Amino acid sequence: MDSMKDSSQPWFMSGSDVSRLVRDKKISAIEVIDSQLQRIAAVNAKINAIVADGSHDGREMAQRIDSGQITAPNIGMTLTTKINTDHVGYASDNGVRAMAANMPHKTAPCIEGLLESGMAMVGRTNAPALSMRFHTDNELHGETLNPHGQHISCGGSSGGAAAAVAAGLCHVAQGNDVGGSVRWPAYCNGVIGLRPTIGRMVTGGTNPTLRGWLAANMATNGPIARTMEDLETAFTAMNKPNWADPFWAPVPLHFPRPDAPVKVAIVTSDSFGLHPAVVESVKEAGQVLANAGYVVEEVSPPMLDELFSLWTAIGSVDMNFGLIPILPAINDSGLTQVFSDWESAFTDNTGLGFMKAHMLRDQILRSWNEFFATYSLVVLPGFAEPMMRRNQDREGGDSMLKVAELARYMLNIPALGIPAMSFPMGKHNDAPIGVQIAAHTWREDLIIEAGYALENHRGKITPVDPQW
Repeated sequence: MDSMKDSSQPWFMSGSDVSRLVRDKKISAIEVIDSQLQRIAAVNAKINAIVADGSHDGREMAQRIDSGQITAPNIGMTLTTKINTDHVGYASDNGVRAMAANMPHKTAPCIEGLLESGMAMVGRTNAPALSMRFHTDNELHGETLNPHGQHISCGGSSGGAAAAVAAGLCHVAQGNDVGGSVRWPAYCNGVIGLRPTIGRMVTGGTNPTLRGWLAANMATNGPIARTMEDLETAFTAMNKPNWADPFWAPVPLHFPRPDAPVKVAIVTSDSFGLHPAVVESVKEAGQVLANAGYVVEEVSPPMLDELFSLWTAIGSVDMNFGLIPILPAINDSGLTQVFSDWESAFTDNTGLGFMKAHMLRDQILRSWNEFFATYSLVVLPGFAEPMMRRNQDREGGDSMLKVAELARYMLNIPALGIPAMSFPMGKHNDAPIGVQIAAHTWREDLIIEAGYALENHRGKITPVDPQW
């Protein structure tokens, strides 16, 4: 496809730029939807990112915008929602055949916020069964491919969301993250993904499903986008009260900025080892931030080795008594194989083991809080190697154990409940590579500010055509 020709198309542009054009009546909302749906028709069959059509809702929204019935701030922007999140009118099937007819009666507040801000729905995005793999594939909807290359994993669990954003199938996507599921697919597909602090965009309250400890205390919704302005816009819109979830907290989006200059720690080594290209990406991000006025130092947060085992330690009870027993009923070959390989990581499911995991979490959080008192931001690797191969978690033997080790920064940050953002730093051997930026609880504002600094240097991400 001709990128110069495409650059004037609404699907190619940033959602914020399109919204300004619609508000200024330089383009109609119907023209935007038509452009977006044409892109989906041309590309989605190749990557299978969108698995449920939302065009009827998108067209209805566009008609109401053009008739003057809706004058919200984000009119003209298009969005997708994830198949594991309740959205009235669409099945919450979570990639499971037995749940294909599971129709919700209430829409998640984060999705309501996006729609009420004027964004137009265009589809539901794919996820692995129960959203519990690092690669997106399931028996109900099939596999999602990475538009940057069929050999590269699209990530999971919001793999469909990130692939859709990367390929220009929507401006922003709603995803969620319990062990990397927003940040990891954003990394894989070369886009931006923000995991908010636990309590901002909680995942419960829309259905009677009972949650285990991981889902209640570590799962959060979050936005995926190609540009920082679109990401911040979606993040703001998704911050809608959720009184039905006891973990939701009415916390402001902005706080006083730390005394200048803001100090940033960059992590360039650990006891397991990092690929040189990964280290170089972290150092490049640090240099960009230094040039933007931050004080940057190569220093690691405390207790990294202990952090790297925290997710599996604290998740052992949930996995052994919640997920693993229902695998035969879920009947998804990929999920079953992955947990057959990974099950050995969840060995201590005793009450004492759970208590020790909580005590370890408390120790790590205390030490990181003290660290954040000096360093407001931490730049971390996204993956210990530049990329994950397609279905690498199903290669057999200890492949899932190895993937979890390589993804140790993605997987374990949620156990601390702190916010983190995945930001792309170009490519290595034609595959996207990036970094994470983490901060103290509730300081997404500092992360977003740093993201703008990186984007100002690297330029805005634009859609990619499937490379085959």
